[in-house]
Amino acid sequence: MARRFSSEIDGEGAVWGAAGFAGSVLLGIGLSPYRGSIGLENVVILYLVVVAATAAIGGRAAGFIAALSAALAYNFYFTTPYNTLRIDSAEQILTVVLLFVAGFLASLGGRSGRRAGAVAREEADAIRMLAAVNLAAARRGDADEVAVEYLGDLLQARAVRVVRSGPGGDRAVAASGEPDDQLDLASLPLLDEEGRIPSGHRRSVGGGFVLPAEGVAVDLVRRGRRTGSLVIEPEVDRPLLRTTRTAIAAVAHALAAAEPLQQRAG
Repeated sequence: MARRFSSEIDGEGAVWGAAGFAGSVLLGIGLSPYRGSIGLENVVILYLVVVAATAAIGGRAAGFIAALSAALAYNFYFTTPYNTLRIDSAEQILTVVLLFVAGFLASLGGRSGRRAGAVAREEADAIRMLAAVNLAAARRGDADEVAVEYLGDLLQARAVRVVRSGPGGDRAVAASGEPDDQLDLASLPLLDEEGRIPSGHRRSVGGGFVLPAEGVAVDLVRRGRRTGSLVIEPEVDRPLLRTTRTAIAAVAHALAAAEPLQQRAG
């Protein structure tokens, strides 16, 4: 894999990596005069578009270069103090890091523009979902609601819910679709931190893994302690890209790190 990655730097990959860098810089120059009115979430989405386009045409290495360039350009032009690589708040550091992570996930798709249209759309939707959840978490919004809405649409799931642990036990704090109230959450198979399905529950349909029919959960773990679960009840056997399964795990990690809206309100 390392050999394949390094080979993409040569020739076309290097050209598109440079194009991604130039695009990030030009985007920063063009939008920085409007940083007070354009909305930073819109800026982040535009940078992700640059990364995804670079990876689609130039390959993984070019996409990785574009992801790093986008994070640095956003840091330089849109975080205070402006026009430096220094950052003066933890929230802005988190936004820059999450932008790089989302861009890196986009780069994993490689030349996705040459794949089937459905595959490219799923990758783009997974990236948008991850960006939206991370931004909600960074801005102290209701990341739980954002996550269940995006995941429900992306996975065409029967139901998605976020369960938070409390003194009285686990309680659903956000849900989309029609969750099964009789579902035994403790019995569900768990995706690991990289989105991998447990070996005893893996099924392949159409050349790709599908989520277990009974449902699946991802534990929300903060500082080594479980604080809840992200629960997905699939509607149909729908093959998922590795990028999508990785994005599900990344969403769970973002939710675990975010302070629940209900806890802040309390």
